[in-house]
Amino acid sequence: MSESRRERREAERTAGRNGLPTDTAKSGLTEAGESAAPAAPAPAVPDGSVSPEAPRQDVDLEQQPVVAAAASTAPEAETAESTGLARGRKTKPANRKVLGFVGSAAVLCLGAAVIAGGSIFAAEFPAQGAATEVTTLPAGDSLATCPASVRLLKGAGAELDPEFAPASKDSKSLIRAAALSDSAGRIPGAHLLKLDGSQLRELAPRLDEADAATLAGAAADGFSQRKGVVAGGISEAEALTLRTQPLGGLQSLSGAARFYSAKDGDLAGLSAAGCSAPAAESWITGATTTAGSTAILHLTNPSASVTQVDIDLRGSEGRIETPNLDAIAIAPGEAKSFVLAAYAPNEKSLALKIVASGGKINAIIQQSTLRGLVPGGVDYLVAGTPAANQQVIPGLVLQDPVLAGELAKPAANADAIAELHVAATSSEGATVKVKALGANGEVAIPGGGELVVSSNSTARLPLTGMPAGNYTLVLESDSAISAGAKMVRGTKANEAMDMAWAASASRIGNEHLVPLPEFGSARLVLNAPADEASITLRPLGKDGKLGAEKKIELAGSRTVVVKAGDLGSDVAAIVMSASGAPAYAATLVEDGAVGIAAVPLGASPVGRTGVQVQLRH
Repeated sequence: MSESRRERREAERTAGRNGLPTDTAKSGLTEAGESAAPAAPAPAVPDGSVSPEAPRQDVDLEQQPVVAAAASTAPEAETAESTGLARGRKTKPANRKVLGFVGSAAVLCLGAAVIAGGSIFAAEFPAQGAATEVTTLPAGDSLATCPASVRLLKGAGAELDPEFAPASKDSKSLIRAAALSDSAGRIPGAHLLKLDGSQLRELAPRLDEADAATLAGAAADGFSQRKGVVAGGISEAEALTLRTQPLGGLQSLSGAARFYSAKDGDLAGLSAAGCSAPAAESWITGATTTAGSTAILHLTNPSASVTQVDIDLRGSEGRIETPNLDAIAIAPGEAKSFVLAAYAPNEKSLALKIVASGGKINAIIQQSTLRGLVPGGVDYLVAGTPAANQQVIPGLVLQDPVLAGELAKPAANADAIAELHVAATSSEGATVKVKALGANGEVAIPGGGELVVSSNSTARLPLTGMPAGNYTLVLESDSAISAGAKMVRGTKANEAMDMAWAASASRIGNEHLVPLPEFGSARLVLNAPADEASITLRPLGKDGKLGAEKKIELAGSRTVVVKAGDLGSDVAAIVMSASGAPAYAATLVEDGAVGIAAVPLGASPVGRTGVQVQLRH
């Protein structure tokens, strides 16, 4: 008798002693010499196909719970006992294998009955956690809140809701807003509202809701029927919200910005900030609370819900404990202000994480410097892009390095230098490599352009000694960071100068509407750091008419500057879109000999949003 026949005969005798049919033993032997249970046939699924074969295993009814019939069509997970065999652990007795085999067969039969009969048990609700199909929701009204005008702080040391006074007698603070029609020429309803919900200015009347919900056709070129509406000269000092009606279930294209300028007073200088949508989380990096510097955080709730805000501060030594900045309640239509020096004094670089729950908010910092009696600059610090391993900061302009060195020579002017501020947003810290991209591509940063930031702290990288010009900074980090850059503009060290902050920006999307100031000069700073991109610019005149498009090609990591005057006269706003590699933009504004401000490009309108609903019971 051959060896294989002898083993088969022995297997049959063993099966007989255990009460199994001898055919079971003939199905094969495991590597350990024990008989293996036959694989159950793959059950049919409702569409007639066959599910993948489940792995062979022993089921212990004493250890395994009863499974639902519907689960029988899924491949079974490997049990602890089947894995235990591979690890040399002792398997269960054979009688448990018999019970496992019978139990598995019963489950399969029950599954077959469900498929054949449609259902045995009435299933009125999906199983817990079952996801339905994605439900598409039309876009609602878009909200963009403009910050309050720059104001002089009265009563230094006030922590919450300090008193303010006008900046100076000759200061001017104006909001410009614009809205664009859809491709069928319909202008959406657009209104500037006060925080209490009352209307200050109507840009365009609201359309009938049924008509507005209809997605209209377009001209062959997509632009010939488009037109806009522009509102300027809005001198309201308090925060305002631009509310714009959606058309065809999509958010309409609109935009607004505030521009401030003063020639005298403690807040002499130029400030600018785009009106932005409220957010659940914001990062602002670069505030300063040293002697002579004042940083005031303004929080605004334009929504109809009460919101609770938590503010997390990071300084050069790490996190700053501020229990008084937790769980701050802000009512609908309410604004609150905080003097940051009361919570984090003598910080040369301060980063804020602002988290809102219940309703979204707008957060912005008014930053100003006074060196004795000489104004040192004023600006808004706006929220940049969310913390990430890469940040791109367009819109940085540097003066001649010799002049920049002269401005910073006096001890009182030690902080009057261009520098990059970076915050590590986690306990890992961050090692950051910085590239400066100028008109001809990358420019070397003195010192190598590398910055190490400690856990949950901030650090600064001086940008002194670099050639004059317009730049885009690209930051690559081994962990998530937030960043902003400071620039300085002046003529003499002992005279007034101005400072501005550039925030990290989102890539240019399908369409953006960029409002331009009513005073000073403006230019766009563009860059595609990684590859080639094509930018399309269309001017929107004060009369609401769109001008001819202008194409800008970006390549070689070169920063390109486009003056607003190059697009035509009386340009109130610019319609911008991009194609190709990721590209970034900022509006750089200058006024007089020293005034300077930068506005990063805001987010493009959103379309219909998909929501996945989960039913639980």
